[in-house]
Amino acid sequence: MKFTAVVVIAPDELEDTVIEQAQRAGATGVTILPGKGIGGETKRTFFGLMFEGSQSVLLMVVGTHLATPILKVLHDLLVDDGGSRGIAFSVPIEHLTGIDMQQVARFEEHMRREGA
Repeated sequence: MKFTAVVVIAPDELEDTVIEQAQRAGATGVTILPGKGIGGETKRTFFGLMFEGSQSVLLMVVGTHLATPILKVLHDLLVDDGGSRGIAFSVPIEHLTGIDMQQVARFEEHMRREGA
């Protein structure tokens, strides 16, 4: 089985929704890292203090065949009226170690039963 890493960088308030949508599309596990972005535009509060919202970096290692369906559902969530609320991309994994092959076998069996 070949694997792909799907990486999502989104505002904290979208974290749960991103995870739910990715799981519906076939992701089984997600690693969540806190993040802080430095964008082209800095927002200012009423008192003139700079504020940039915190972000979550979500990393999913999935079967390669699941990367595109996951990215498609996340596109609808992250792109709103021409604006972007986050970014998602995939990276093929050449070498992988530490994955529980029994979990992979269970996942493959589940996919066969689901007809995917």
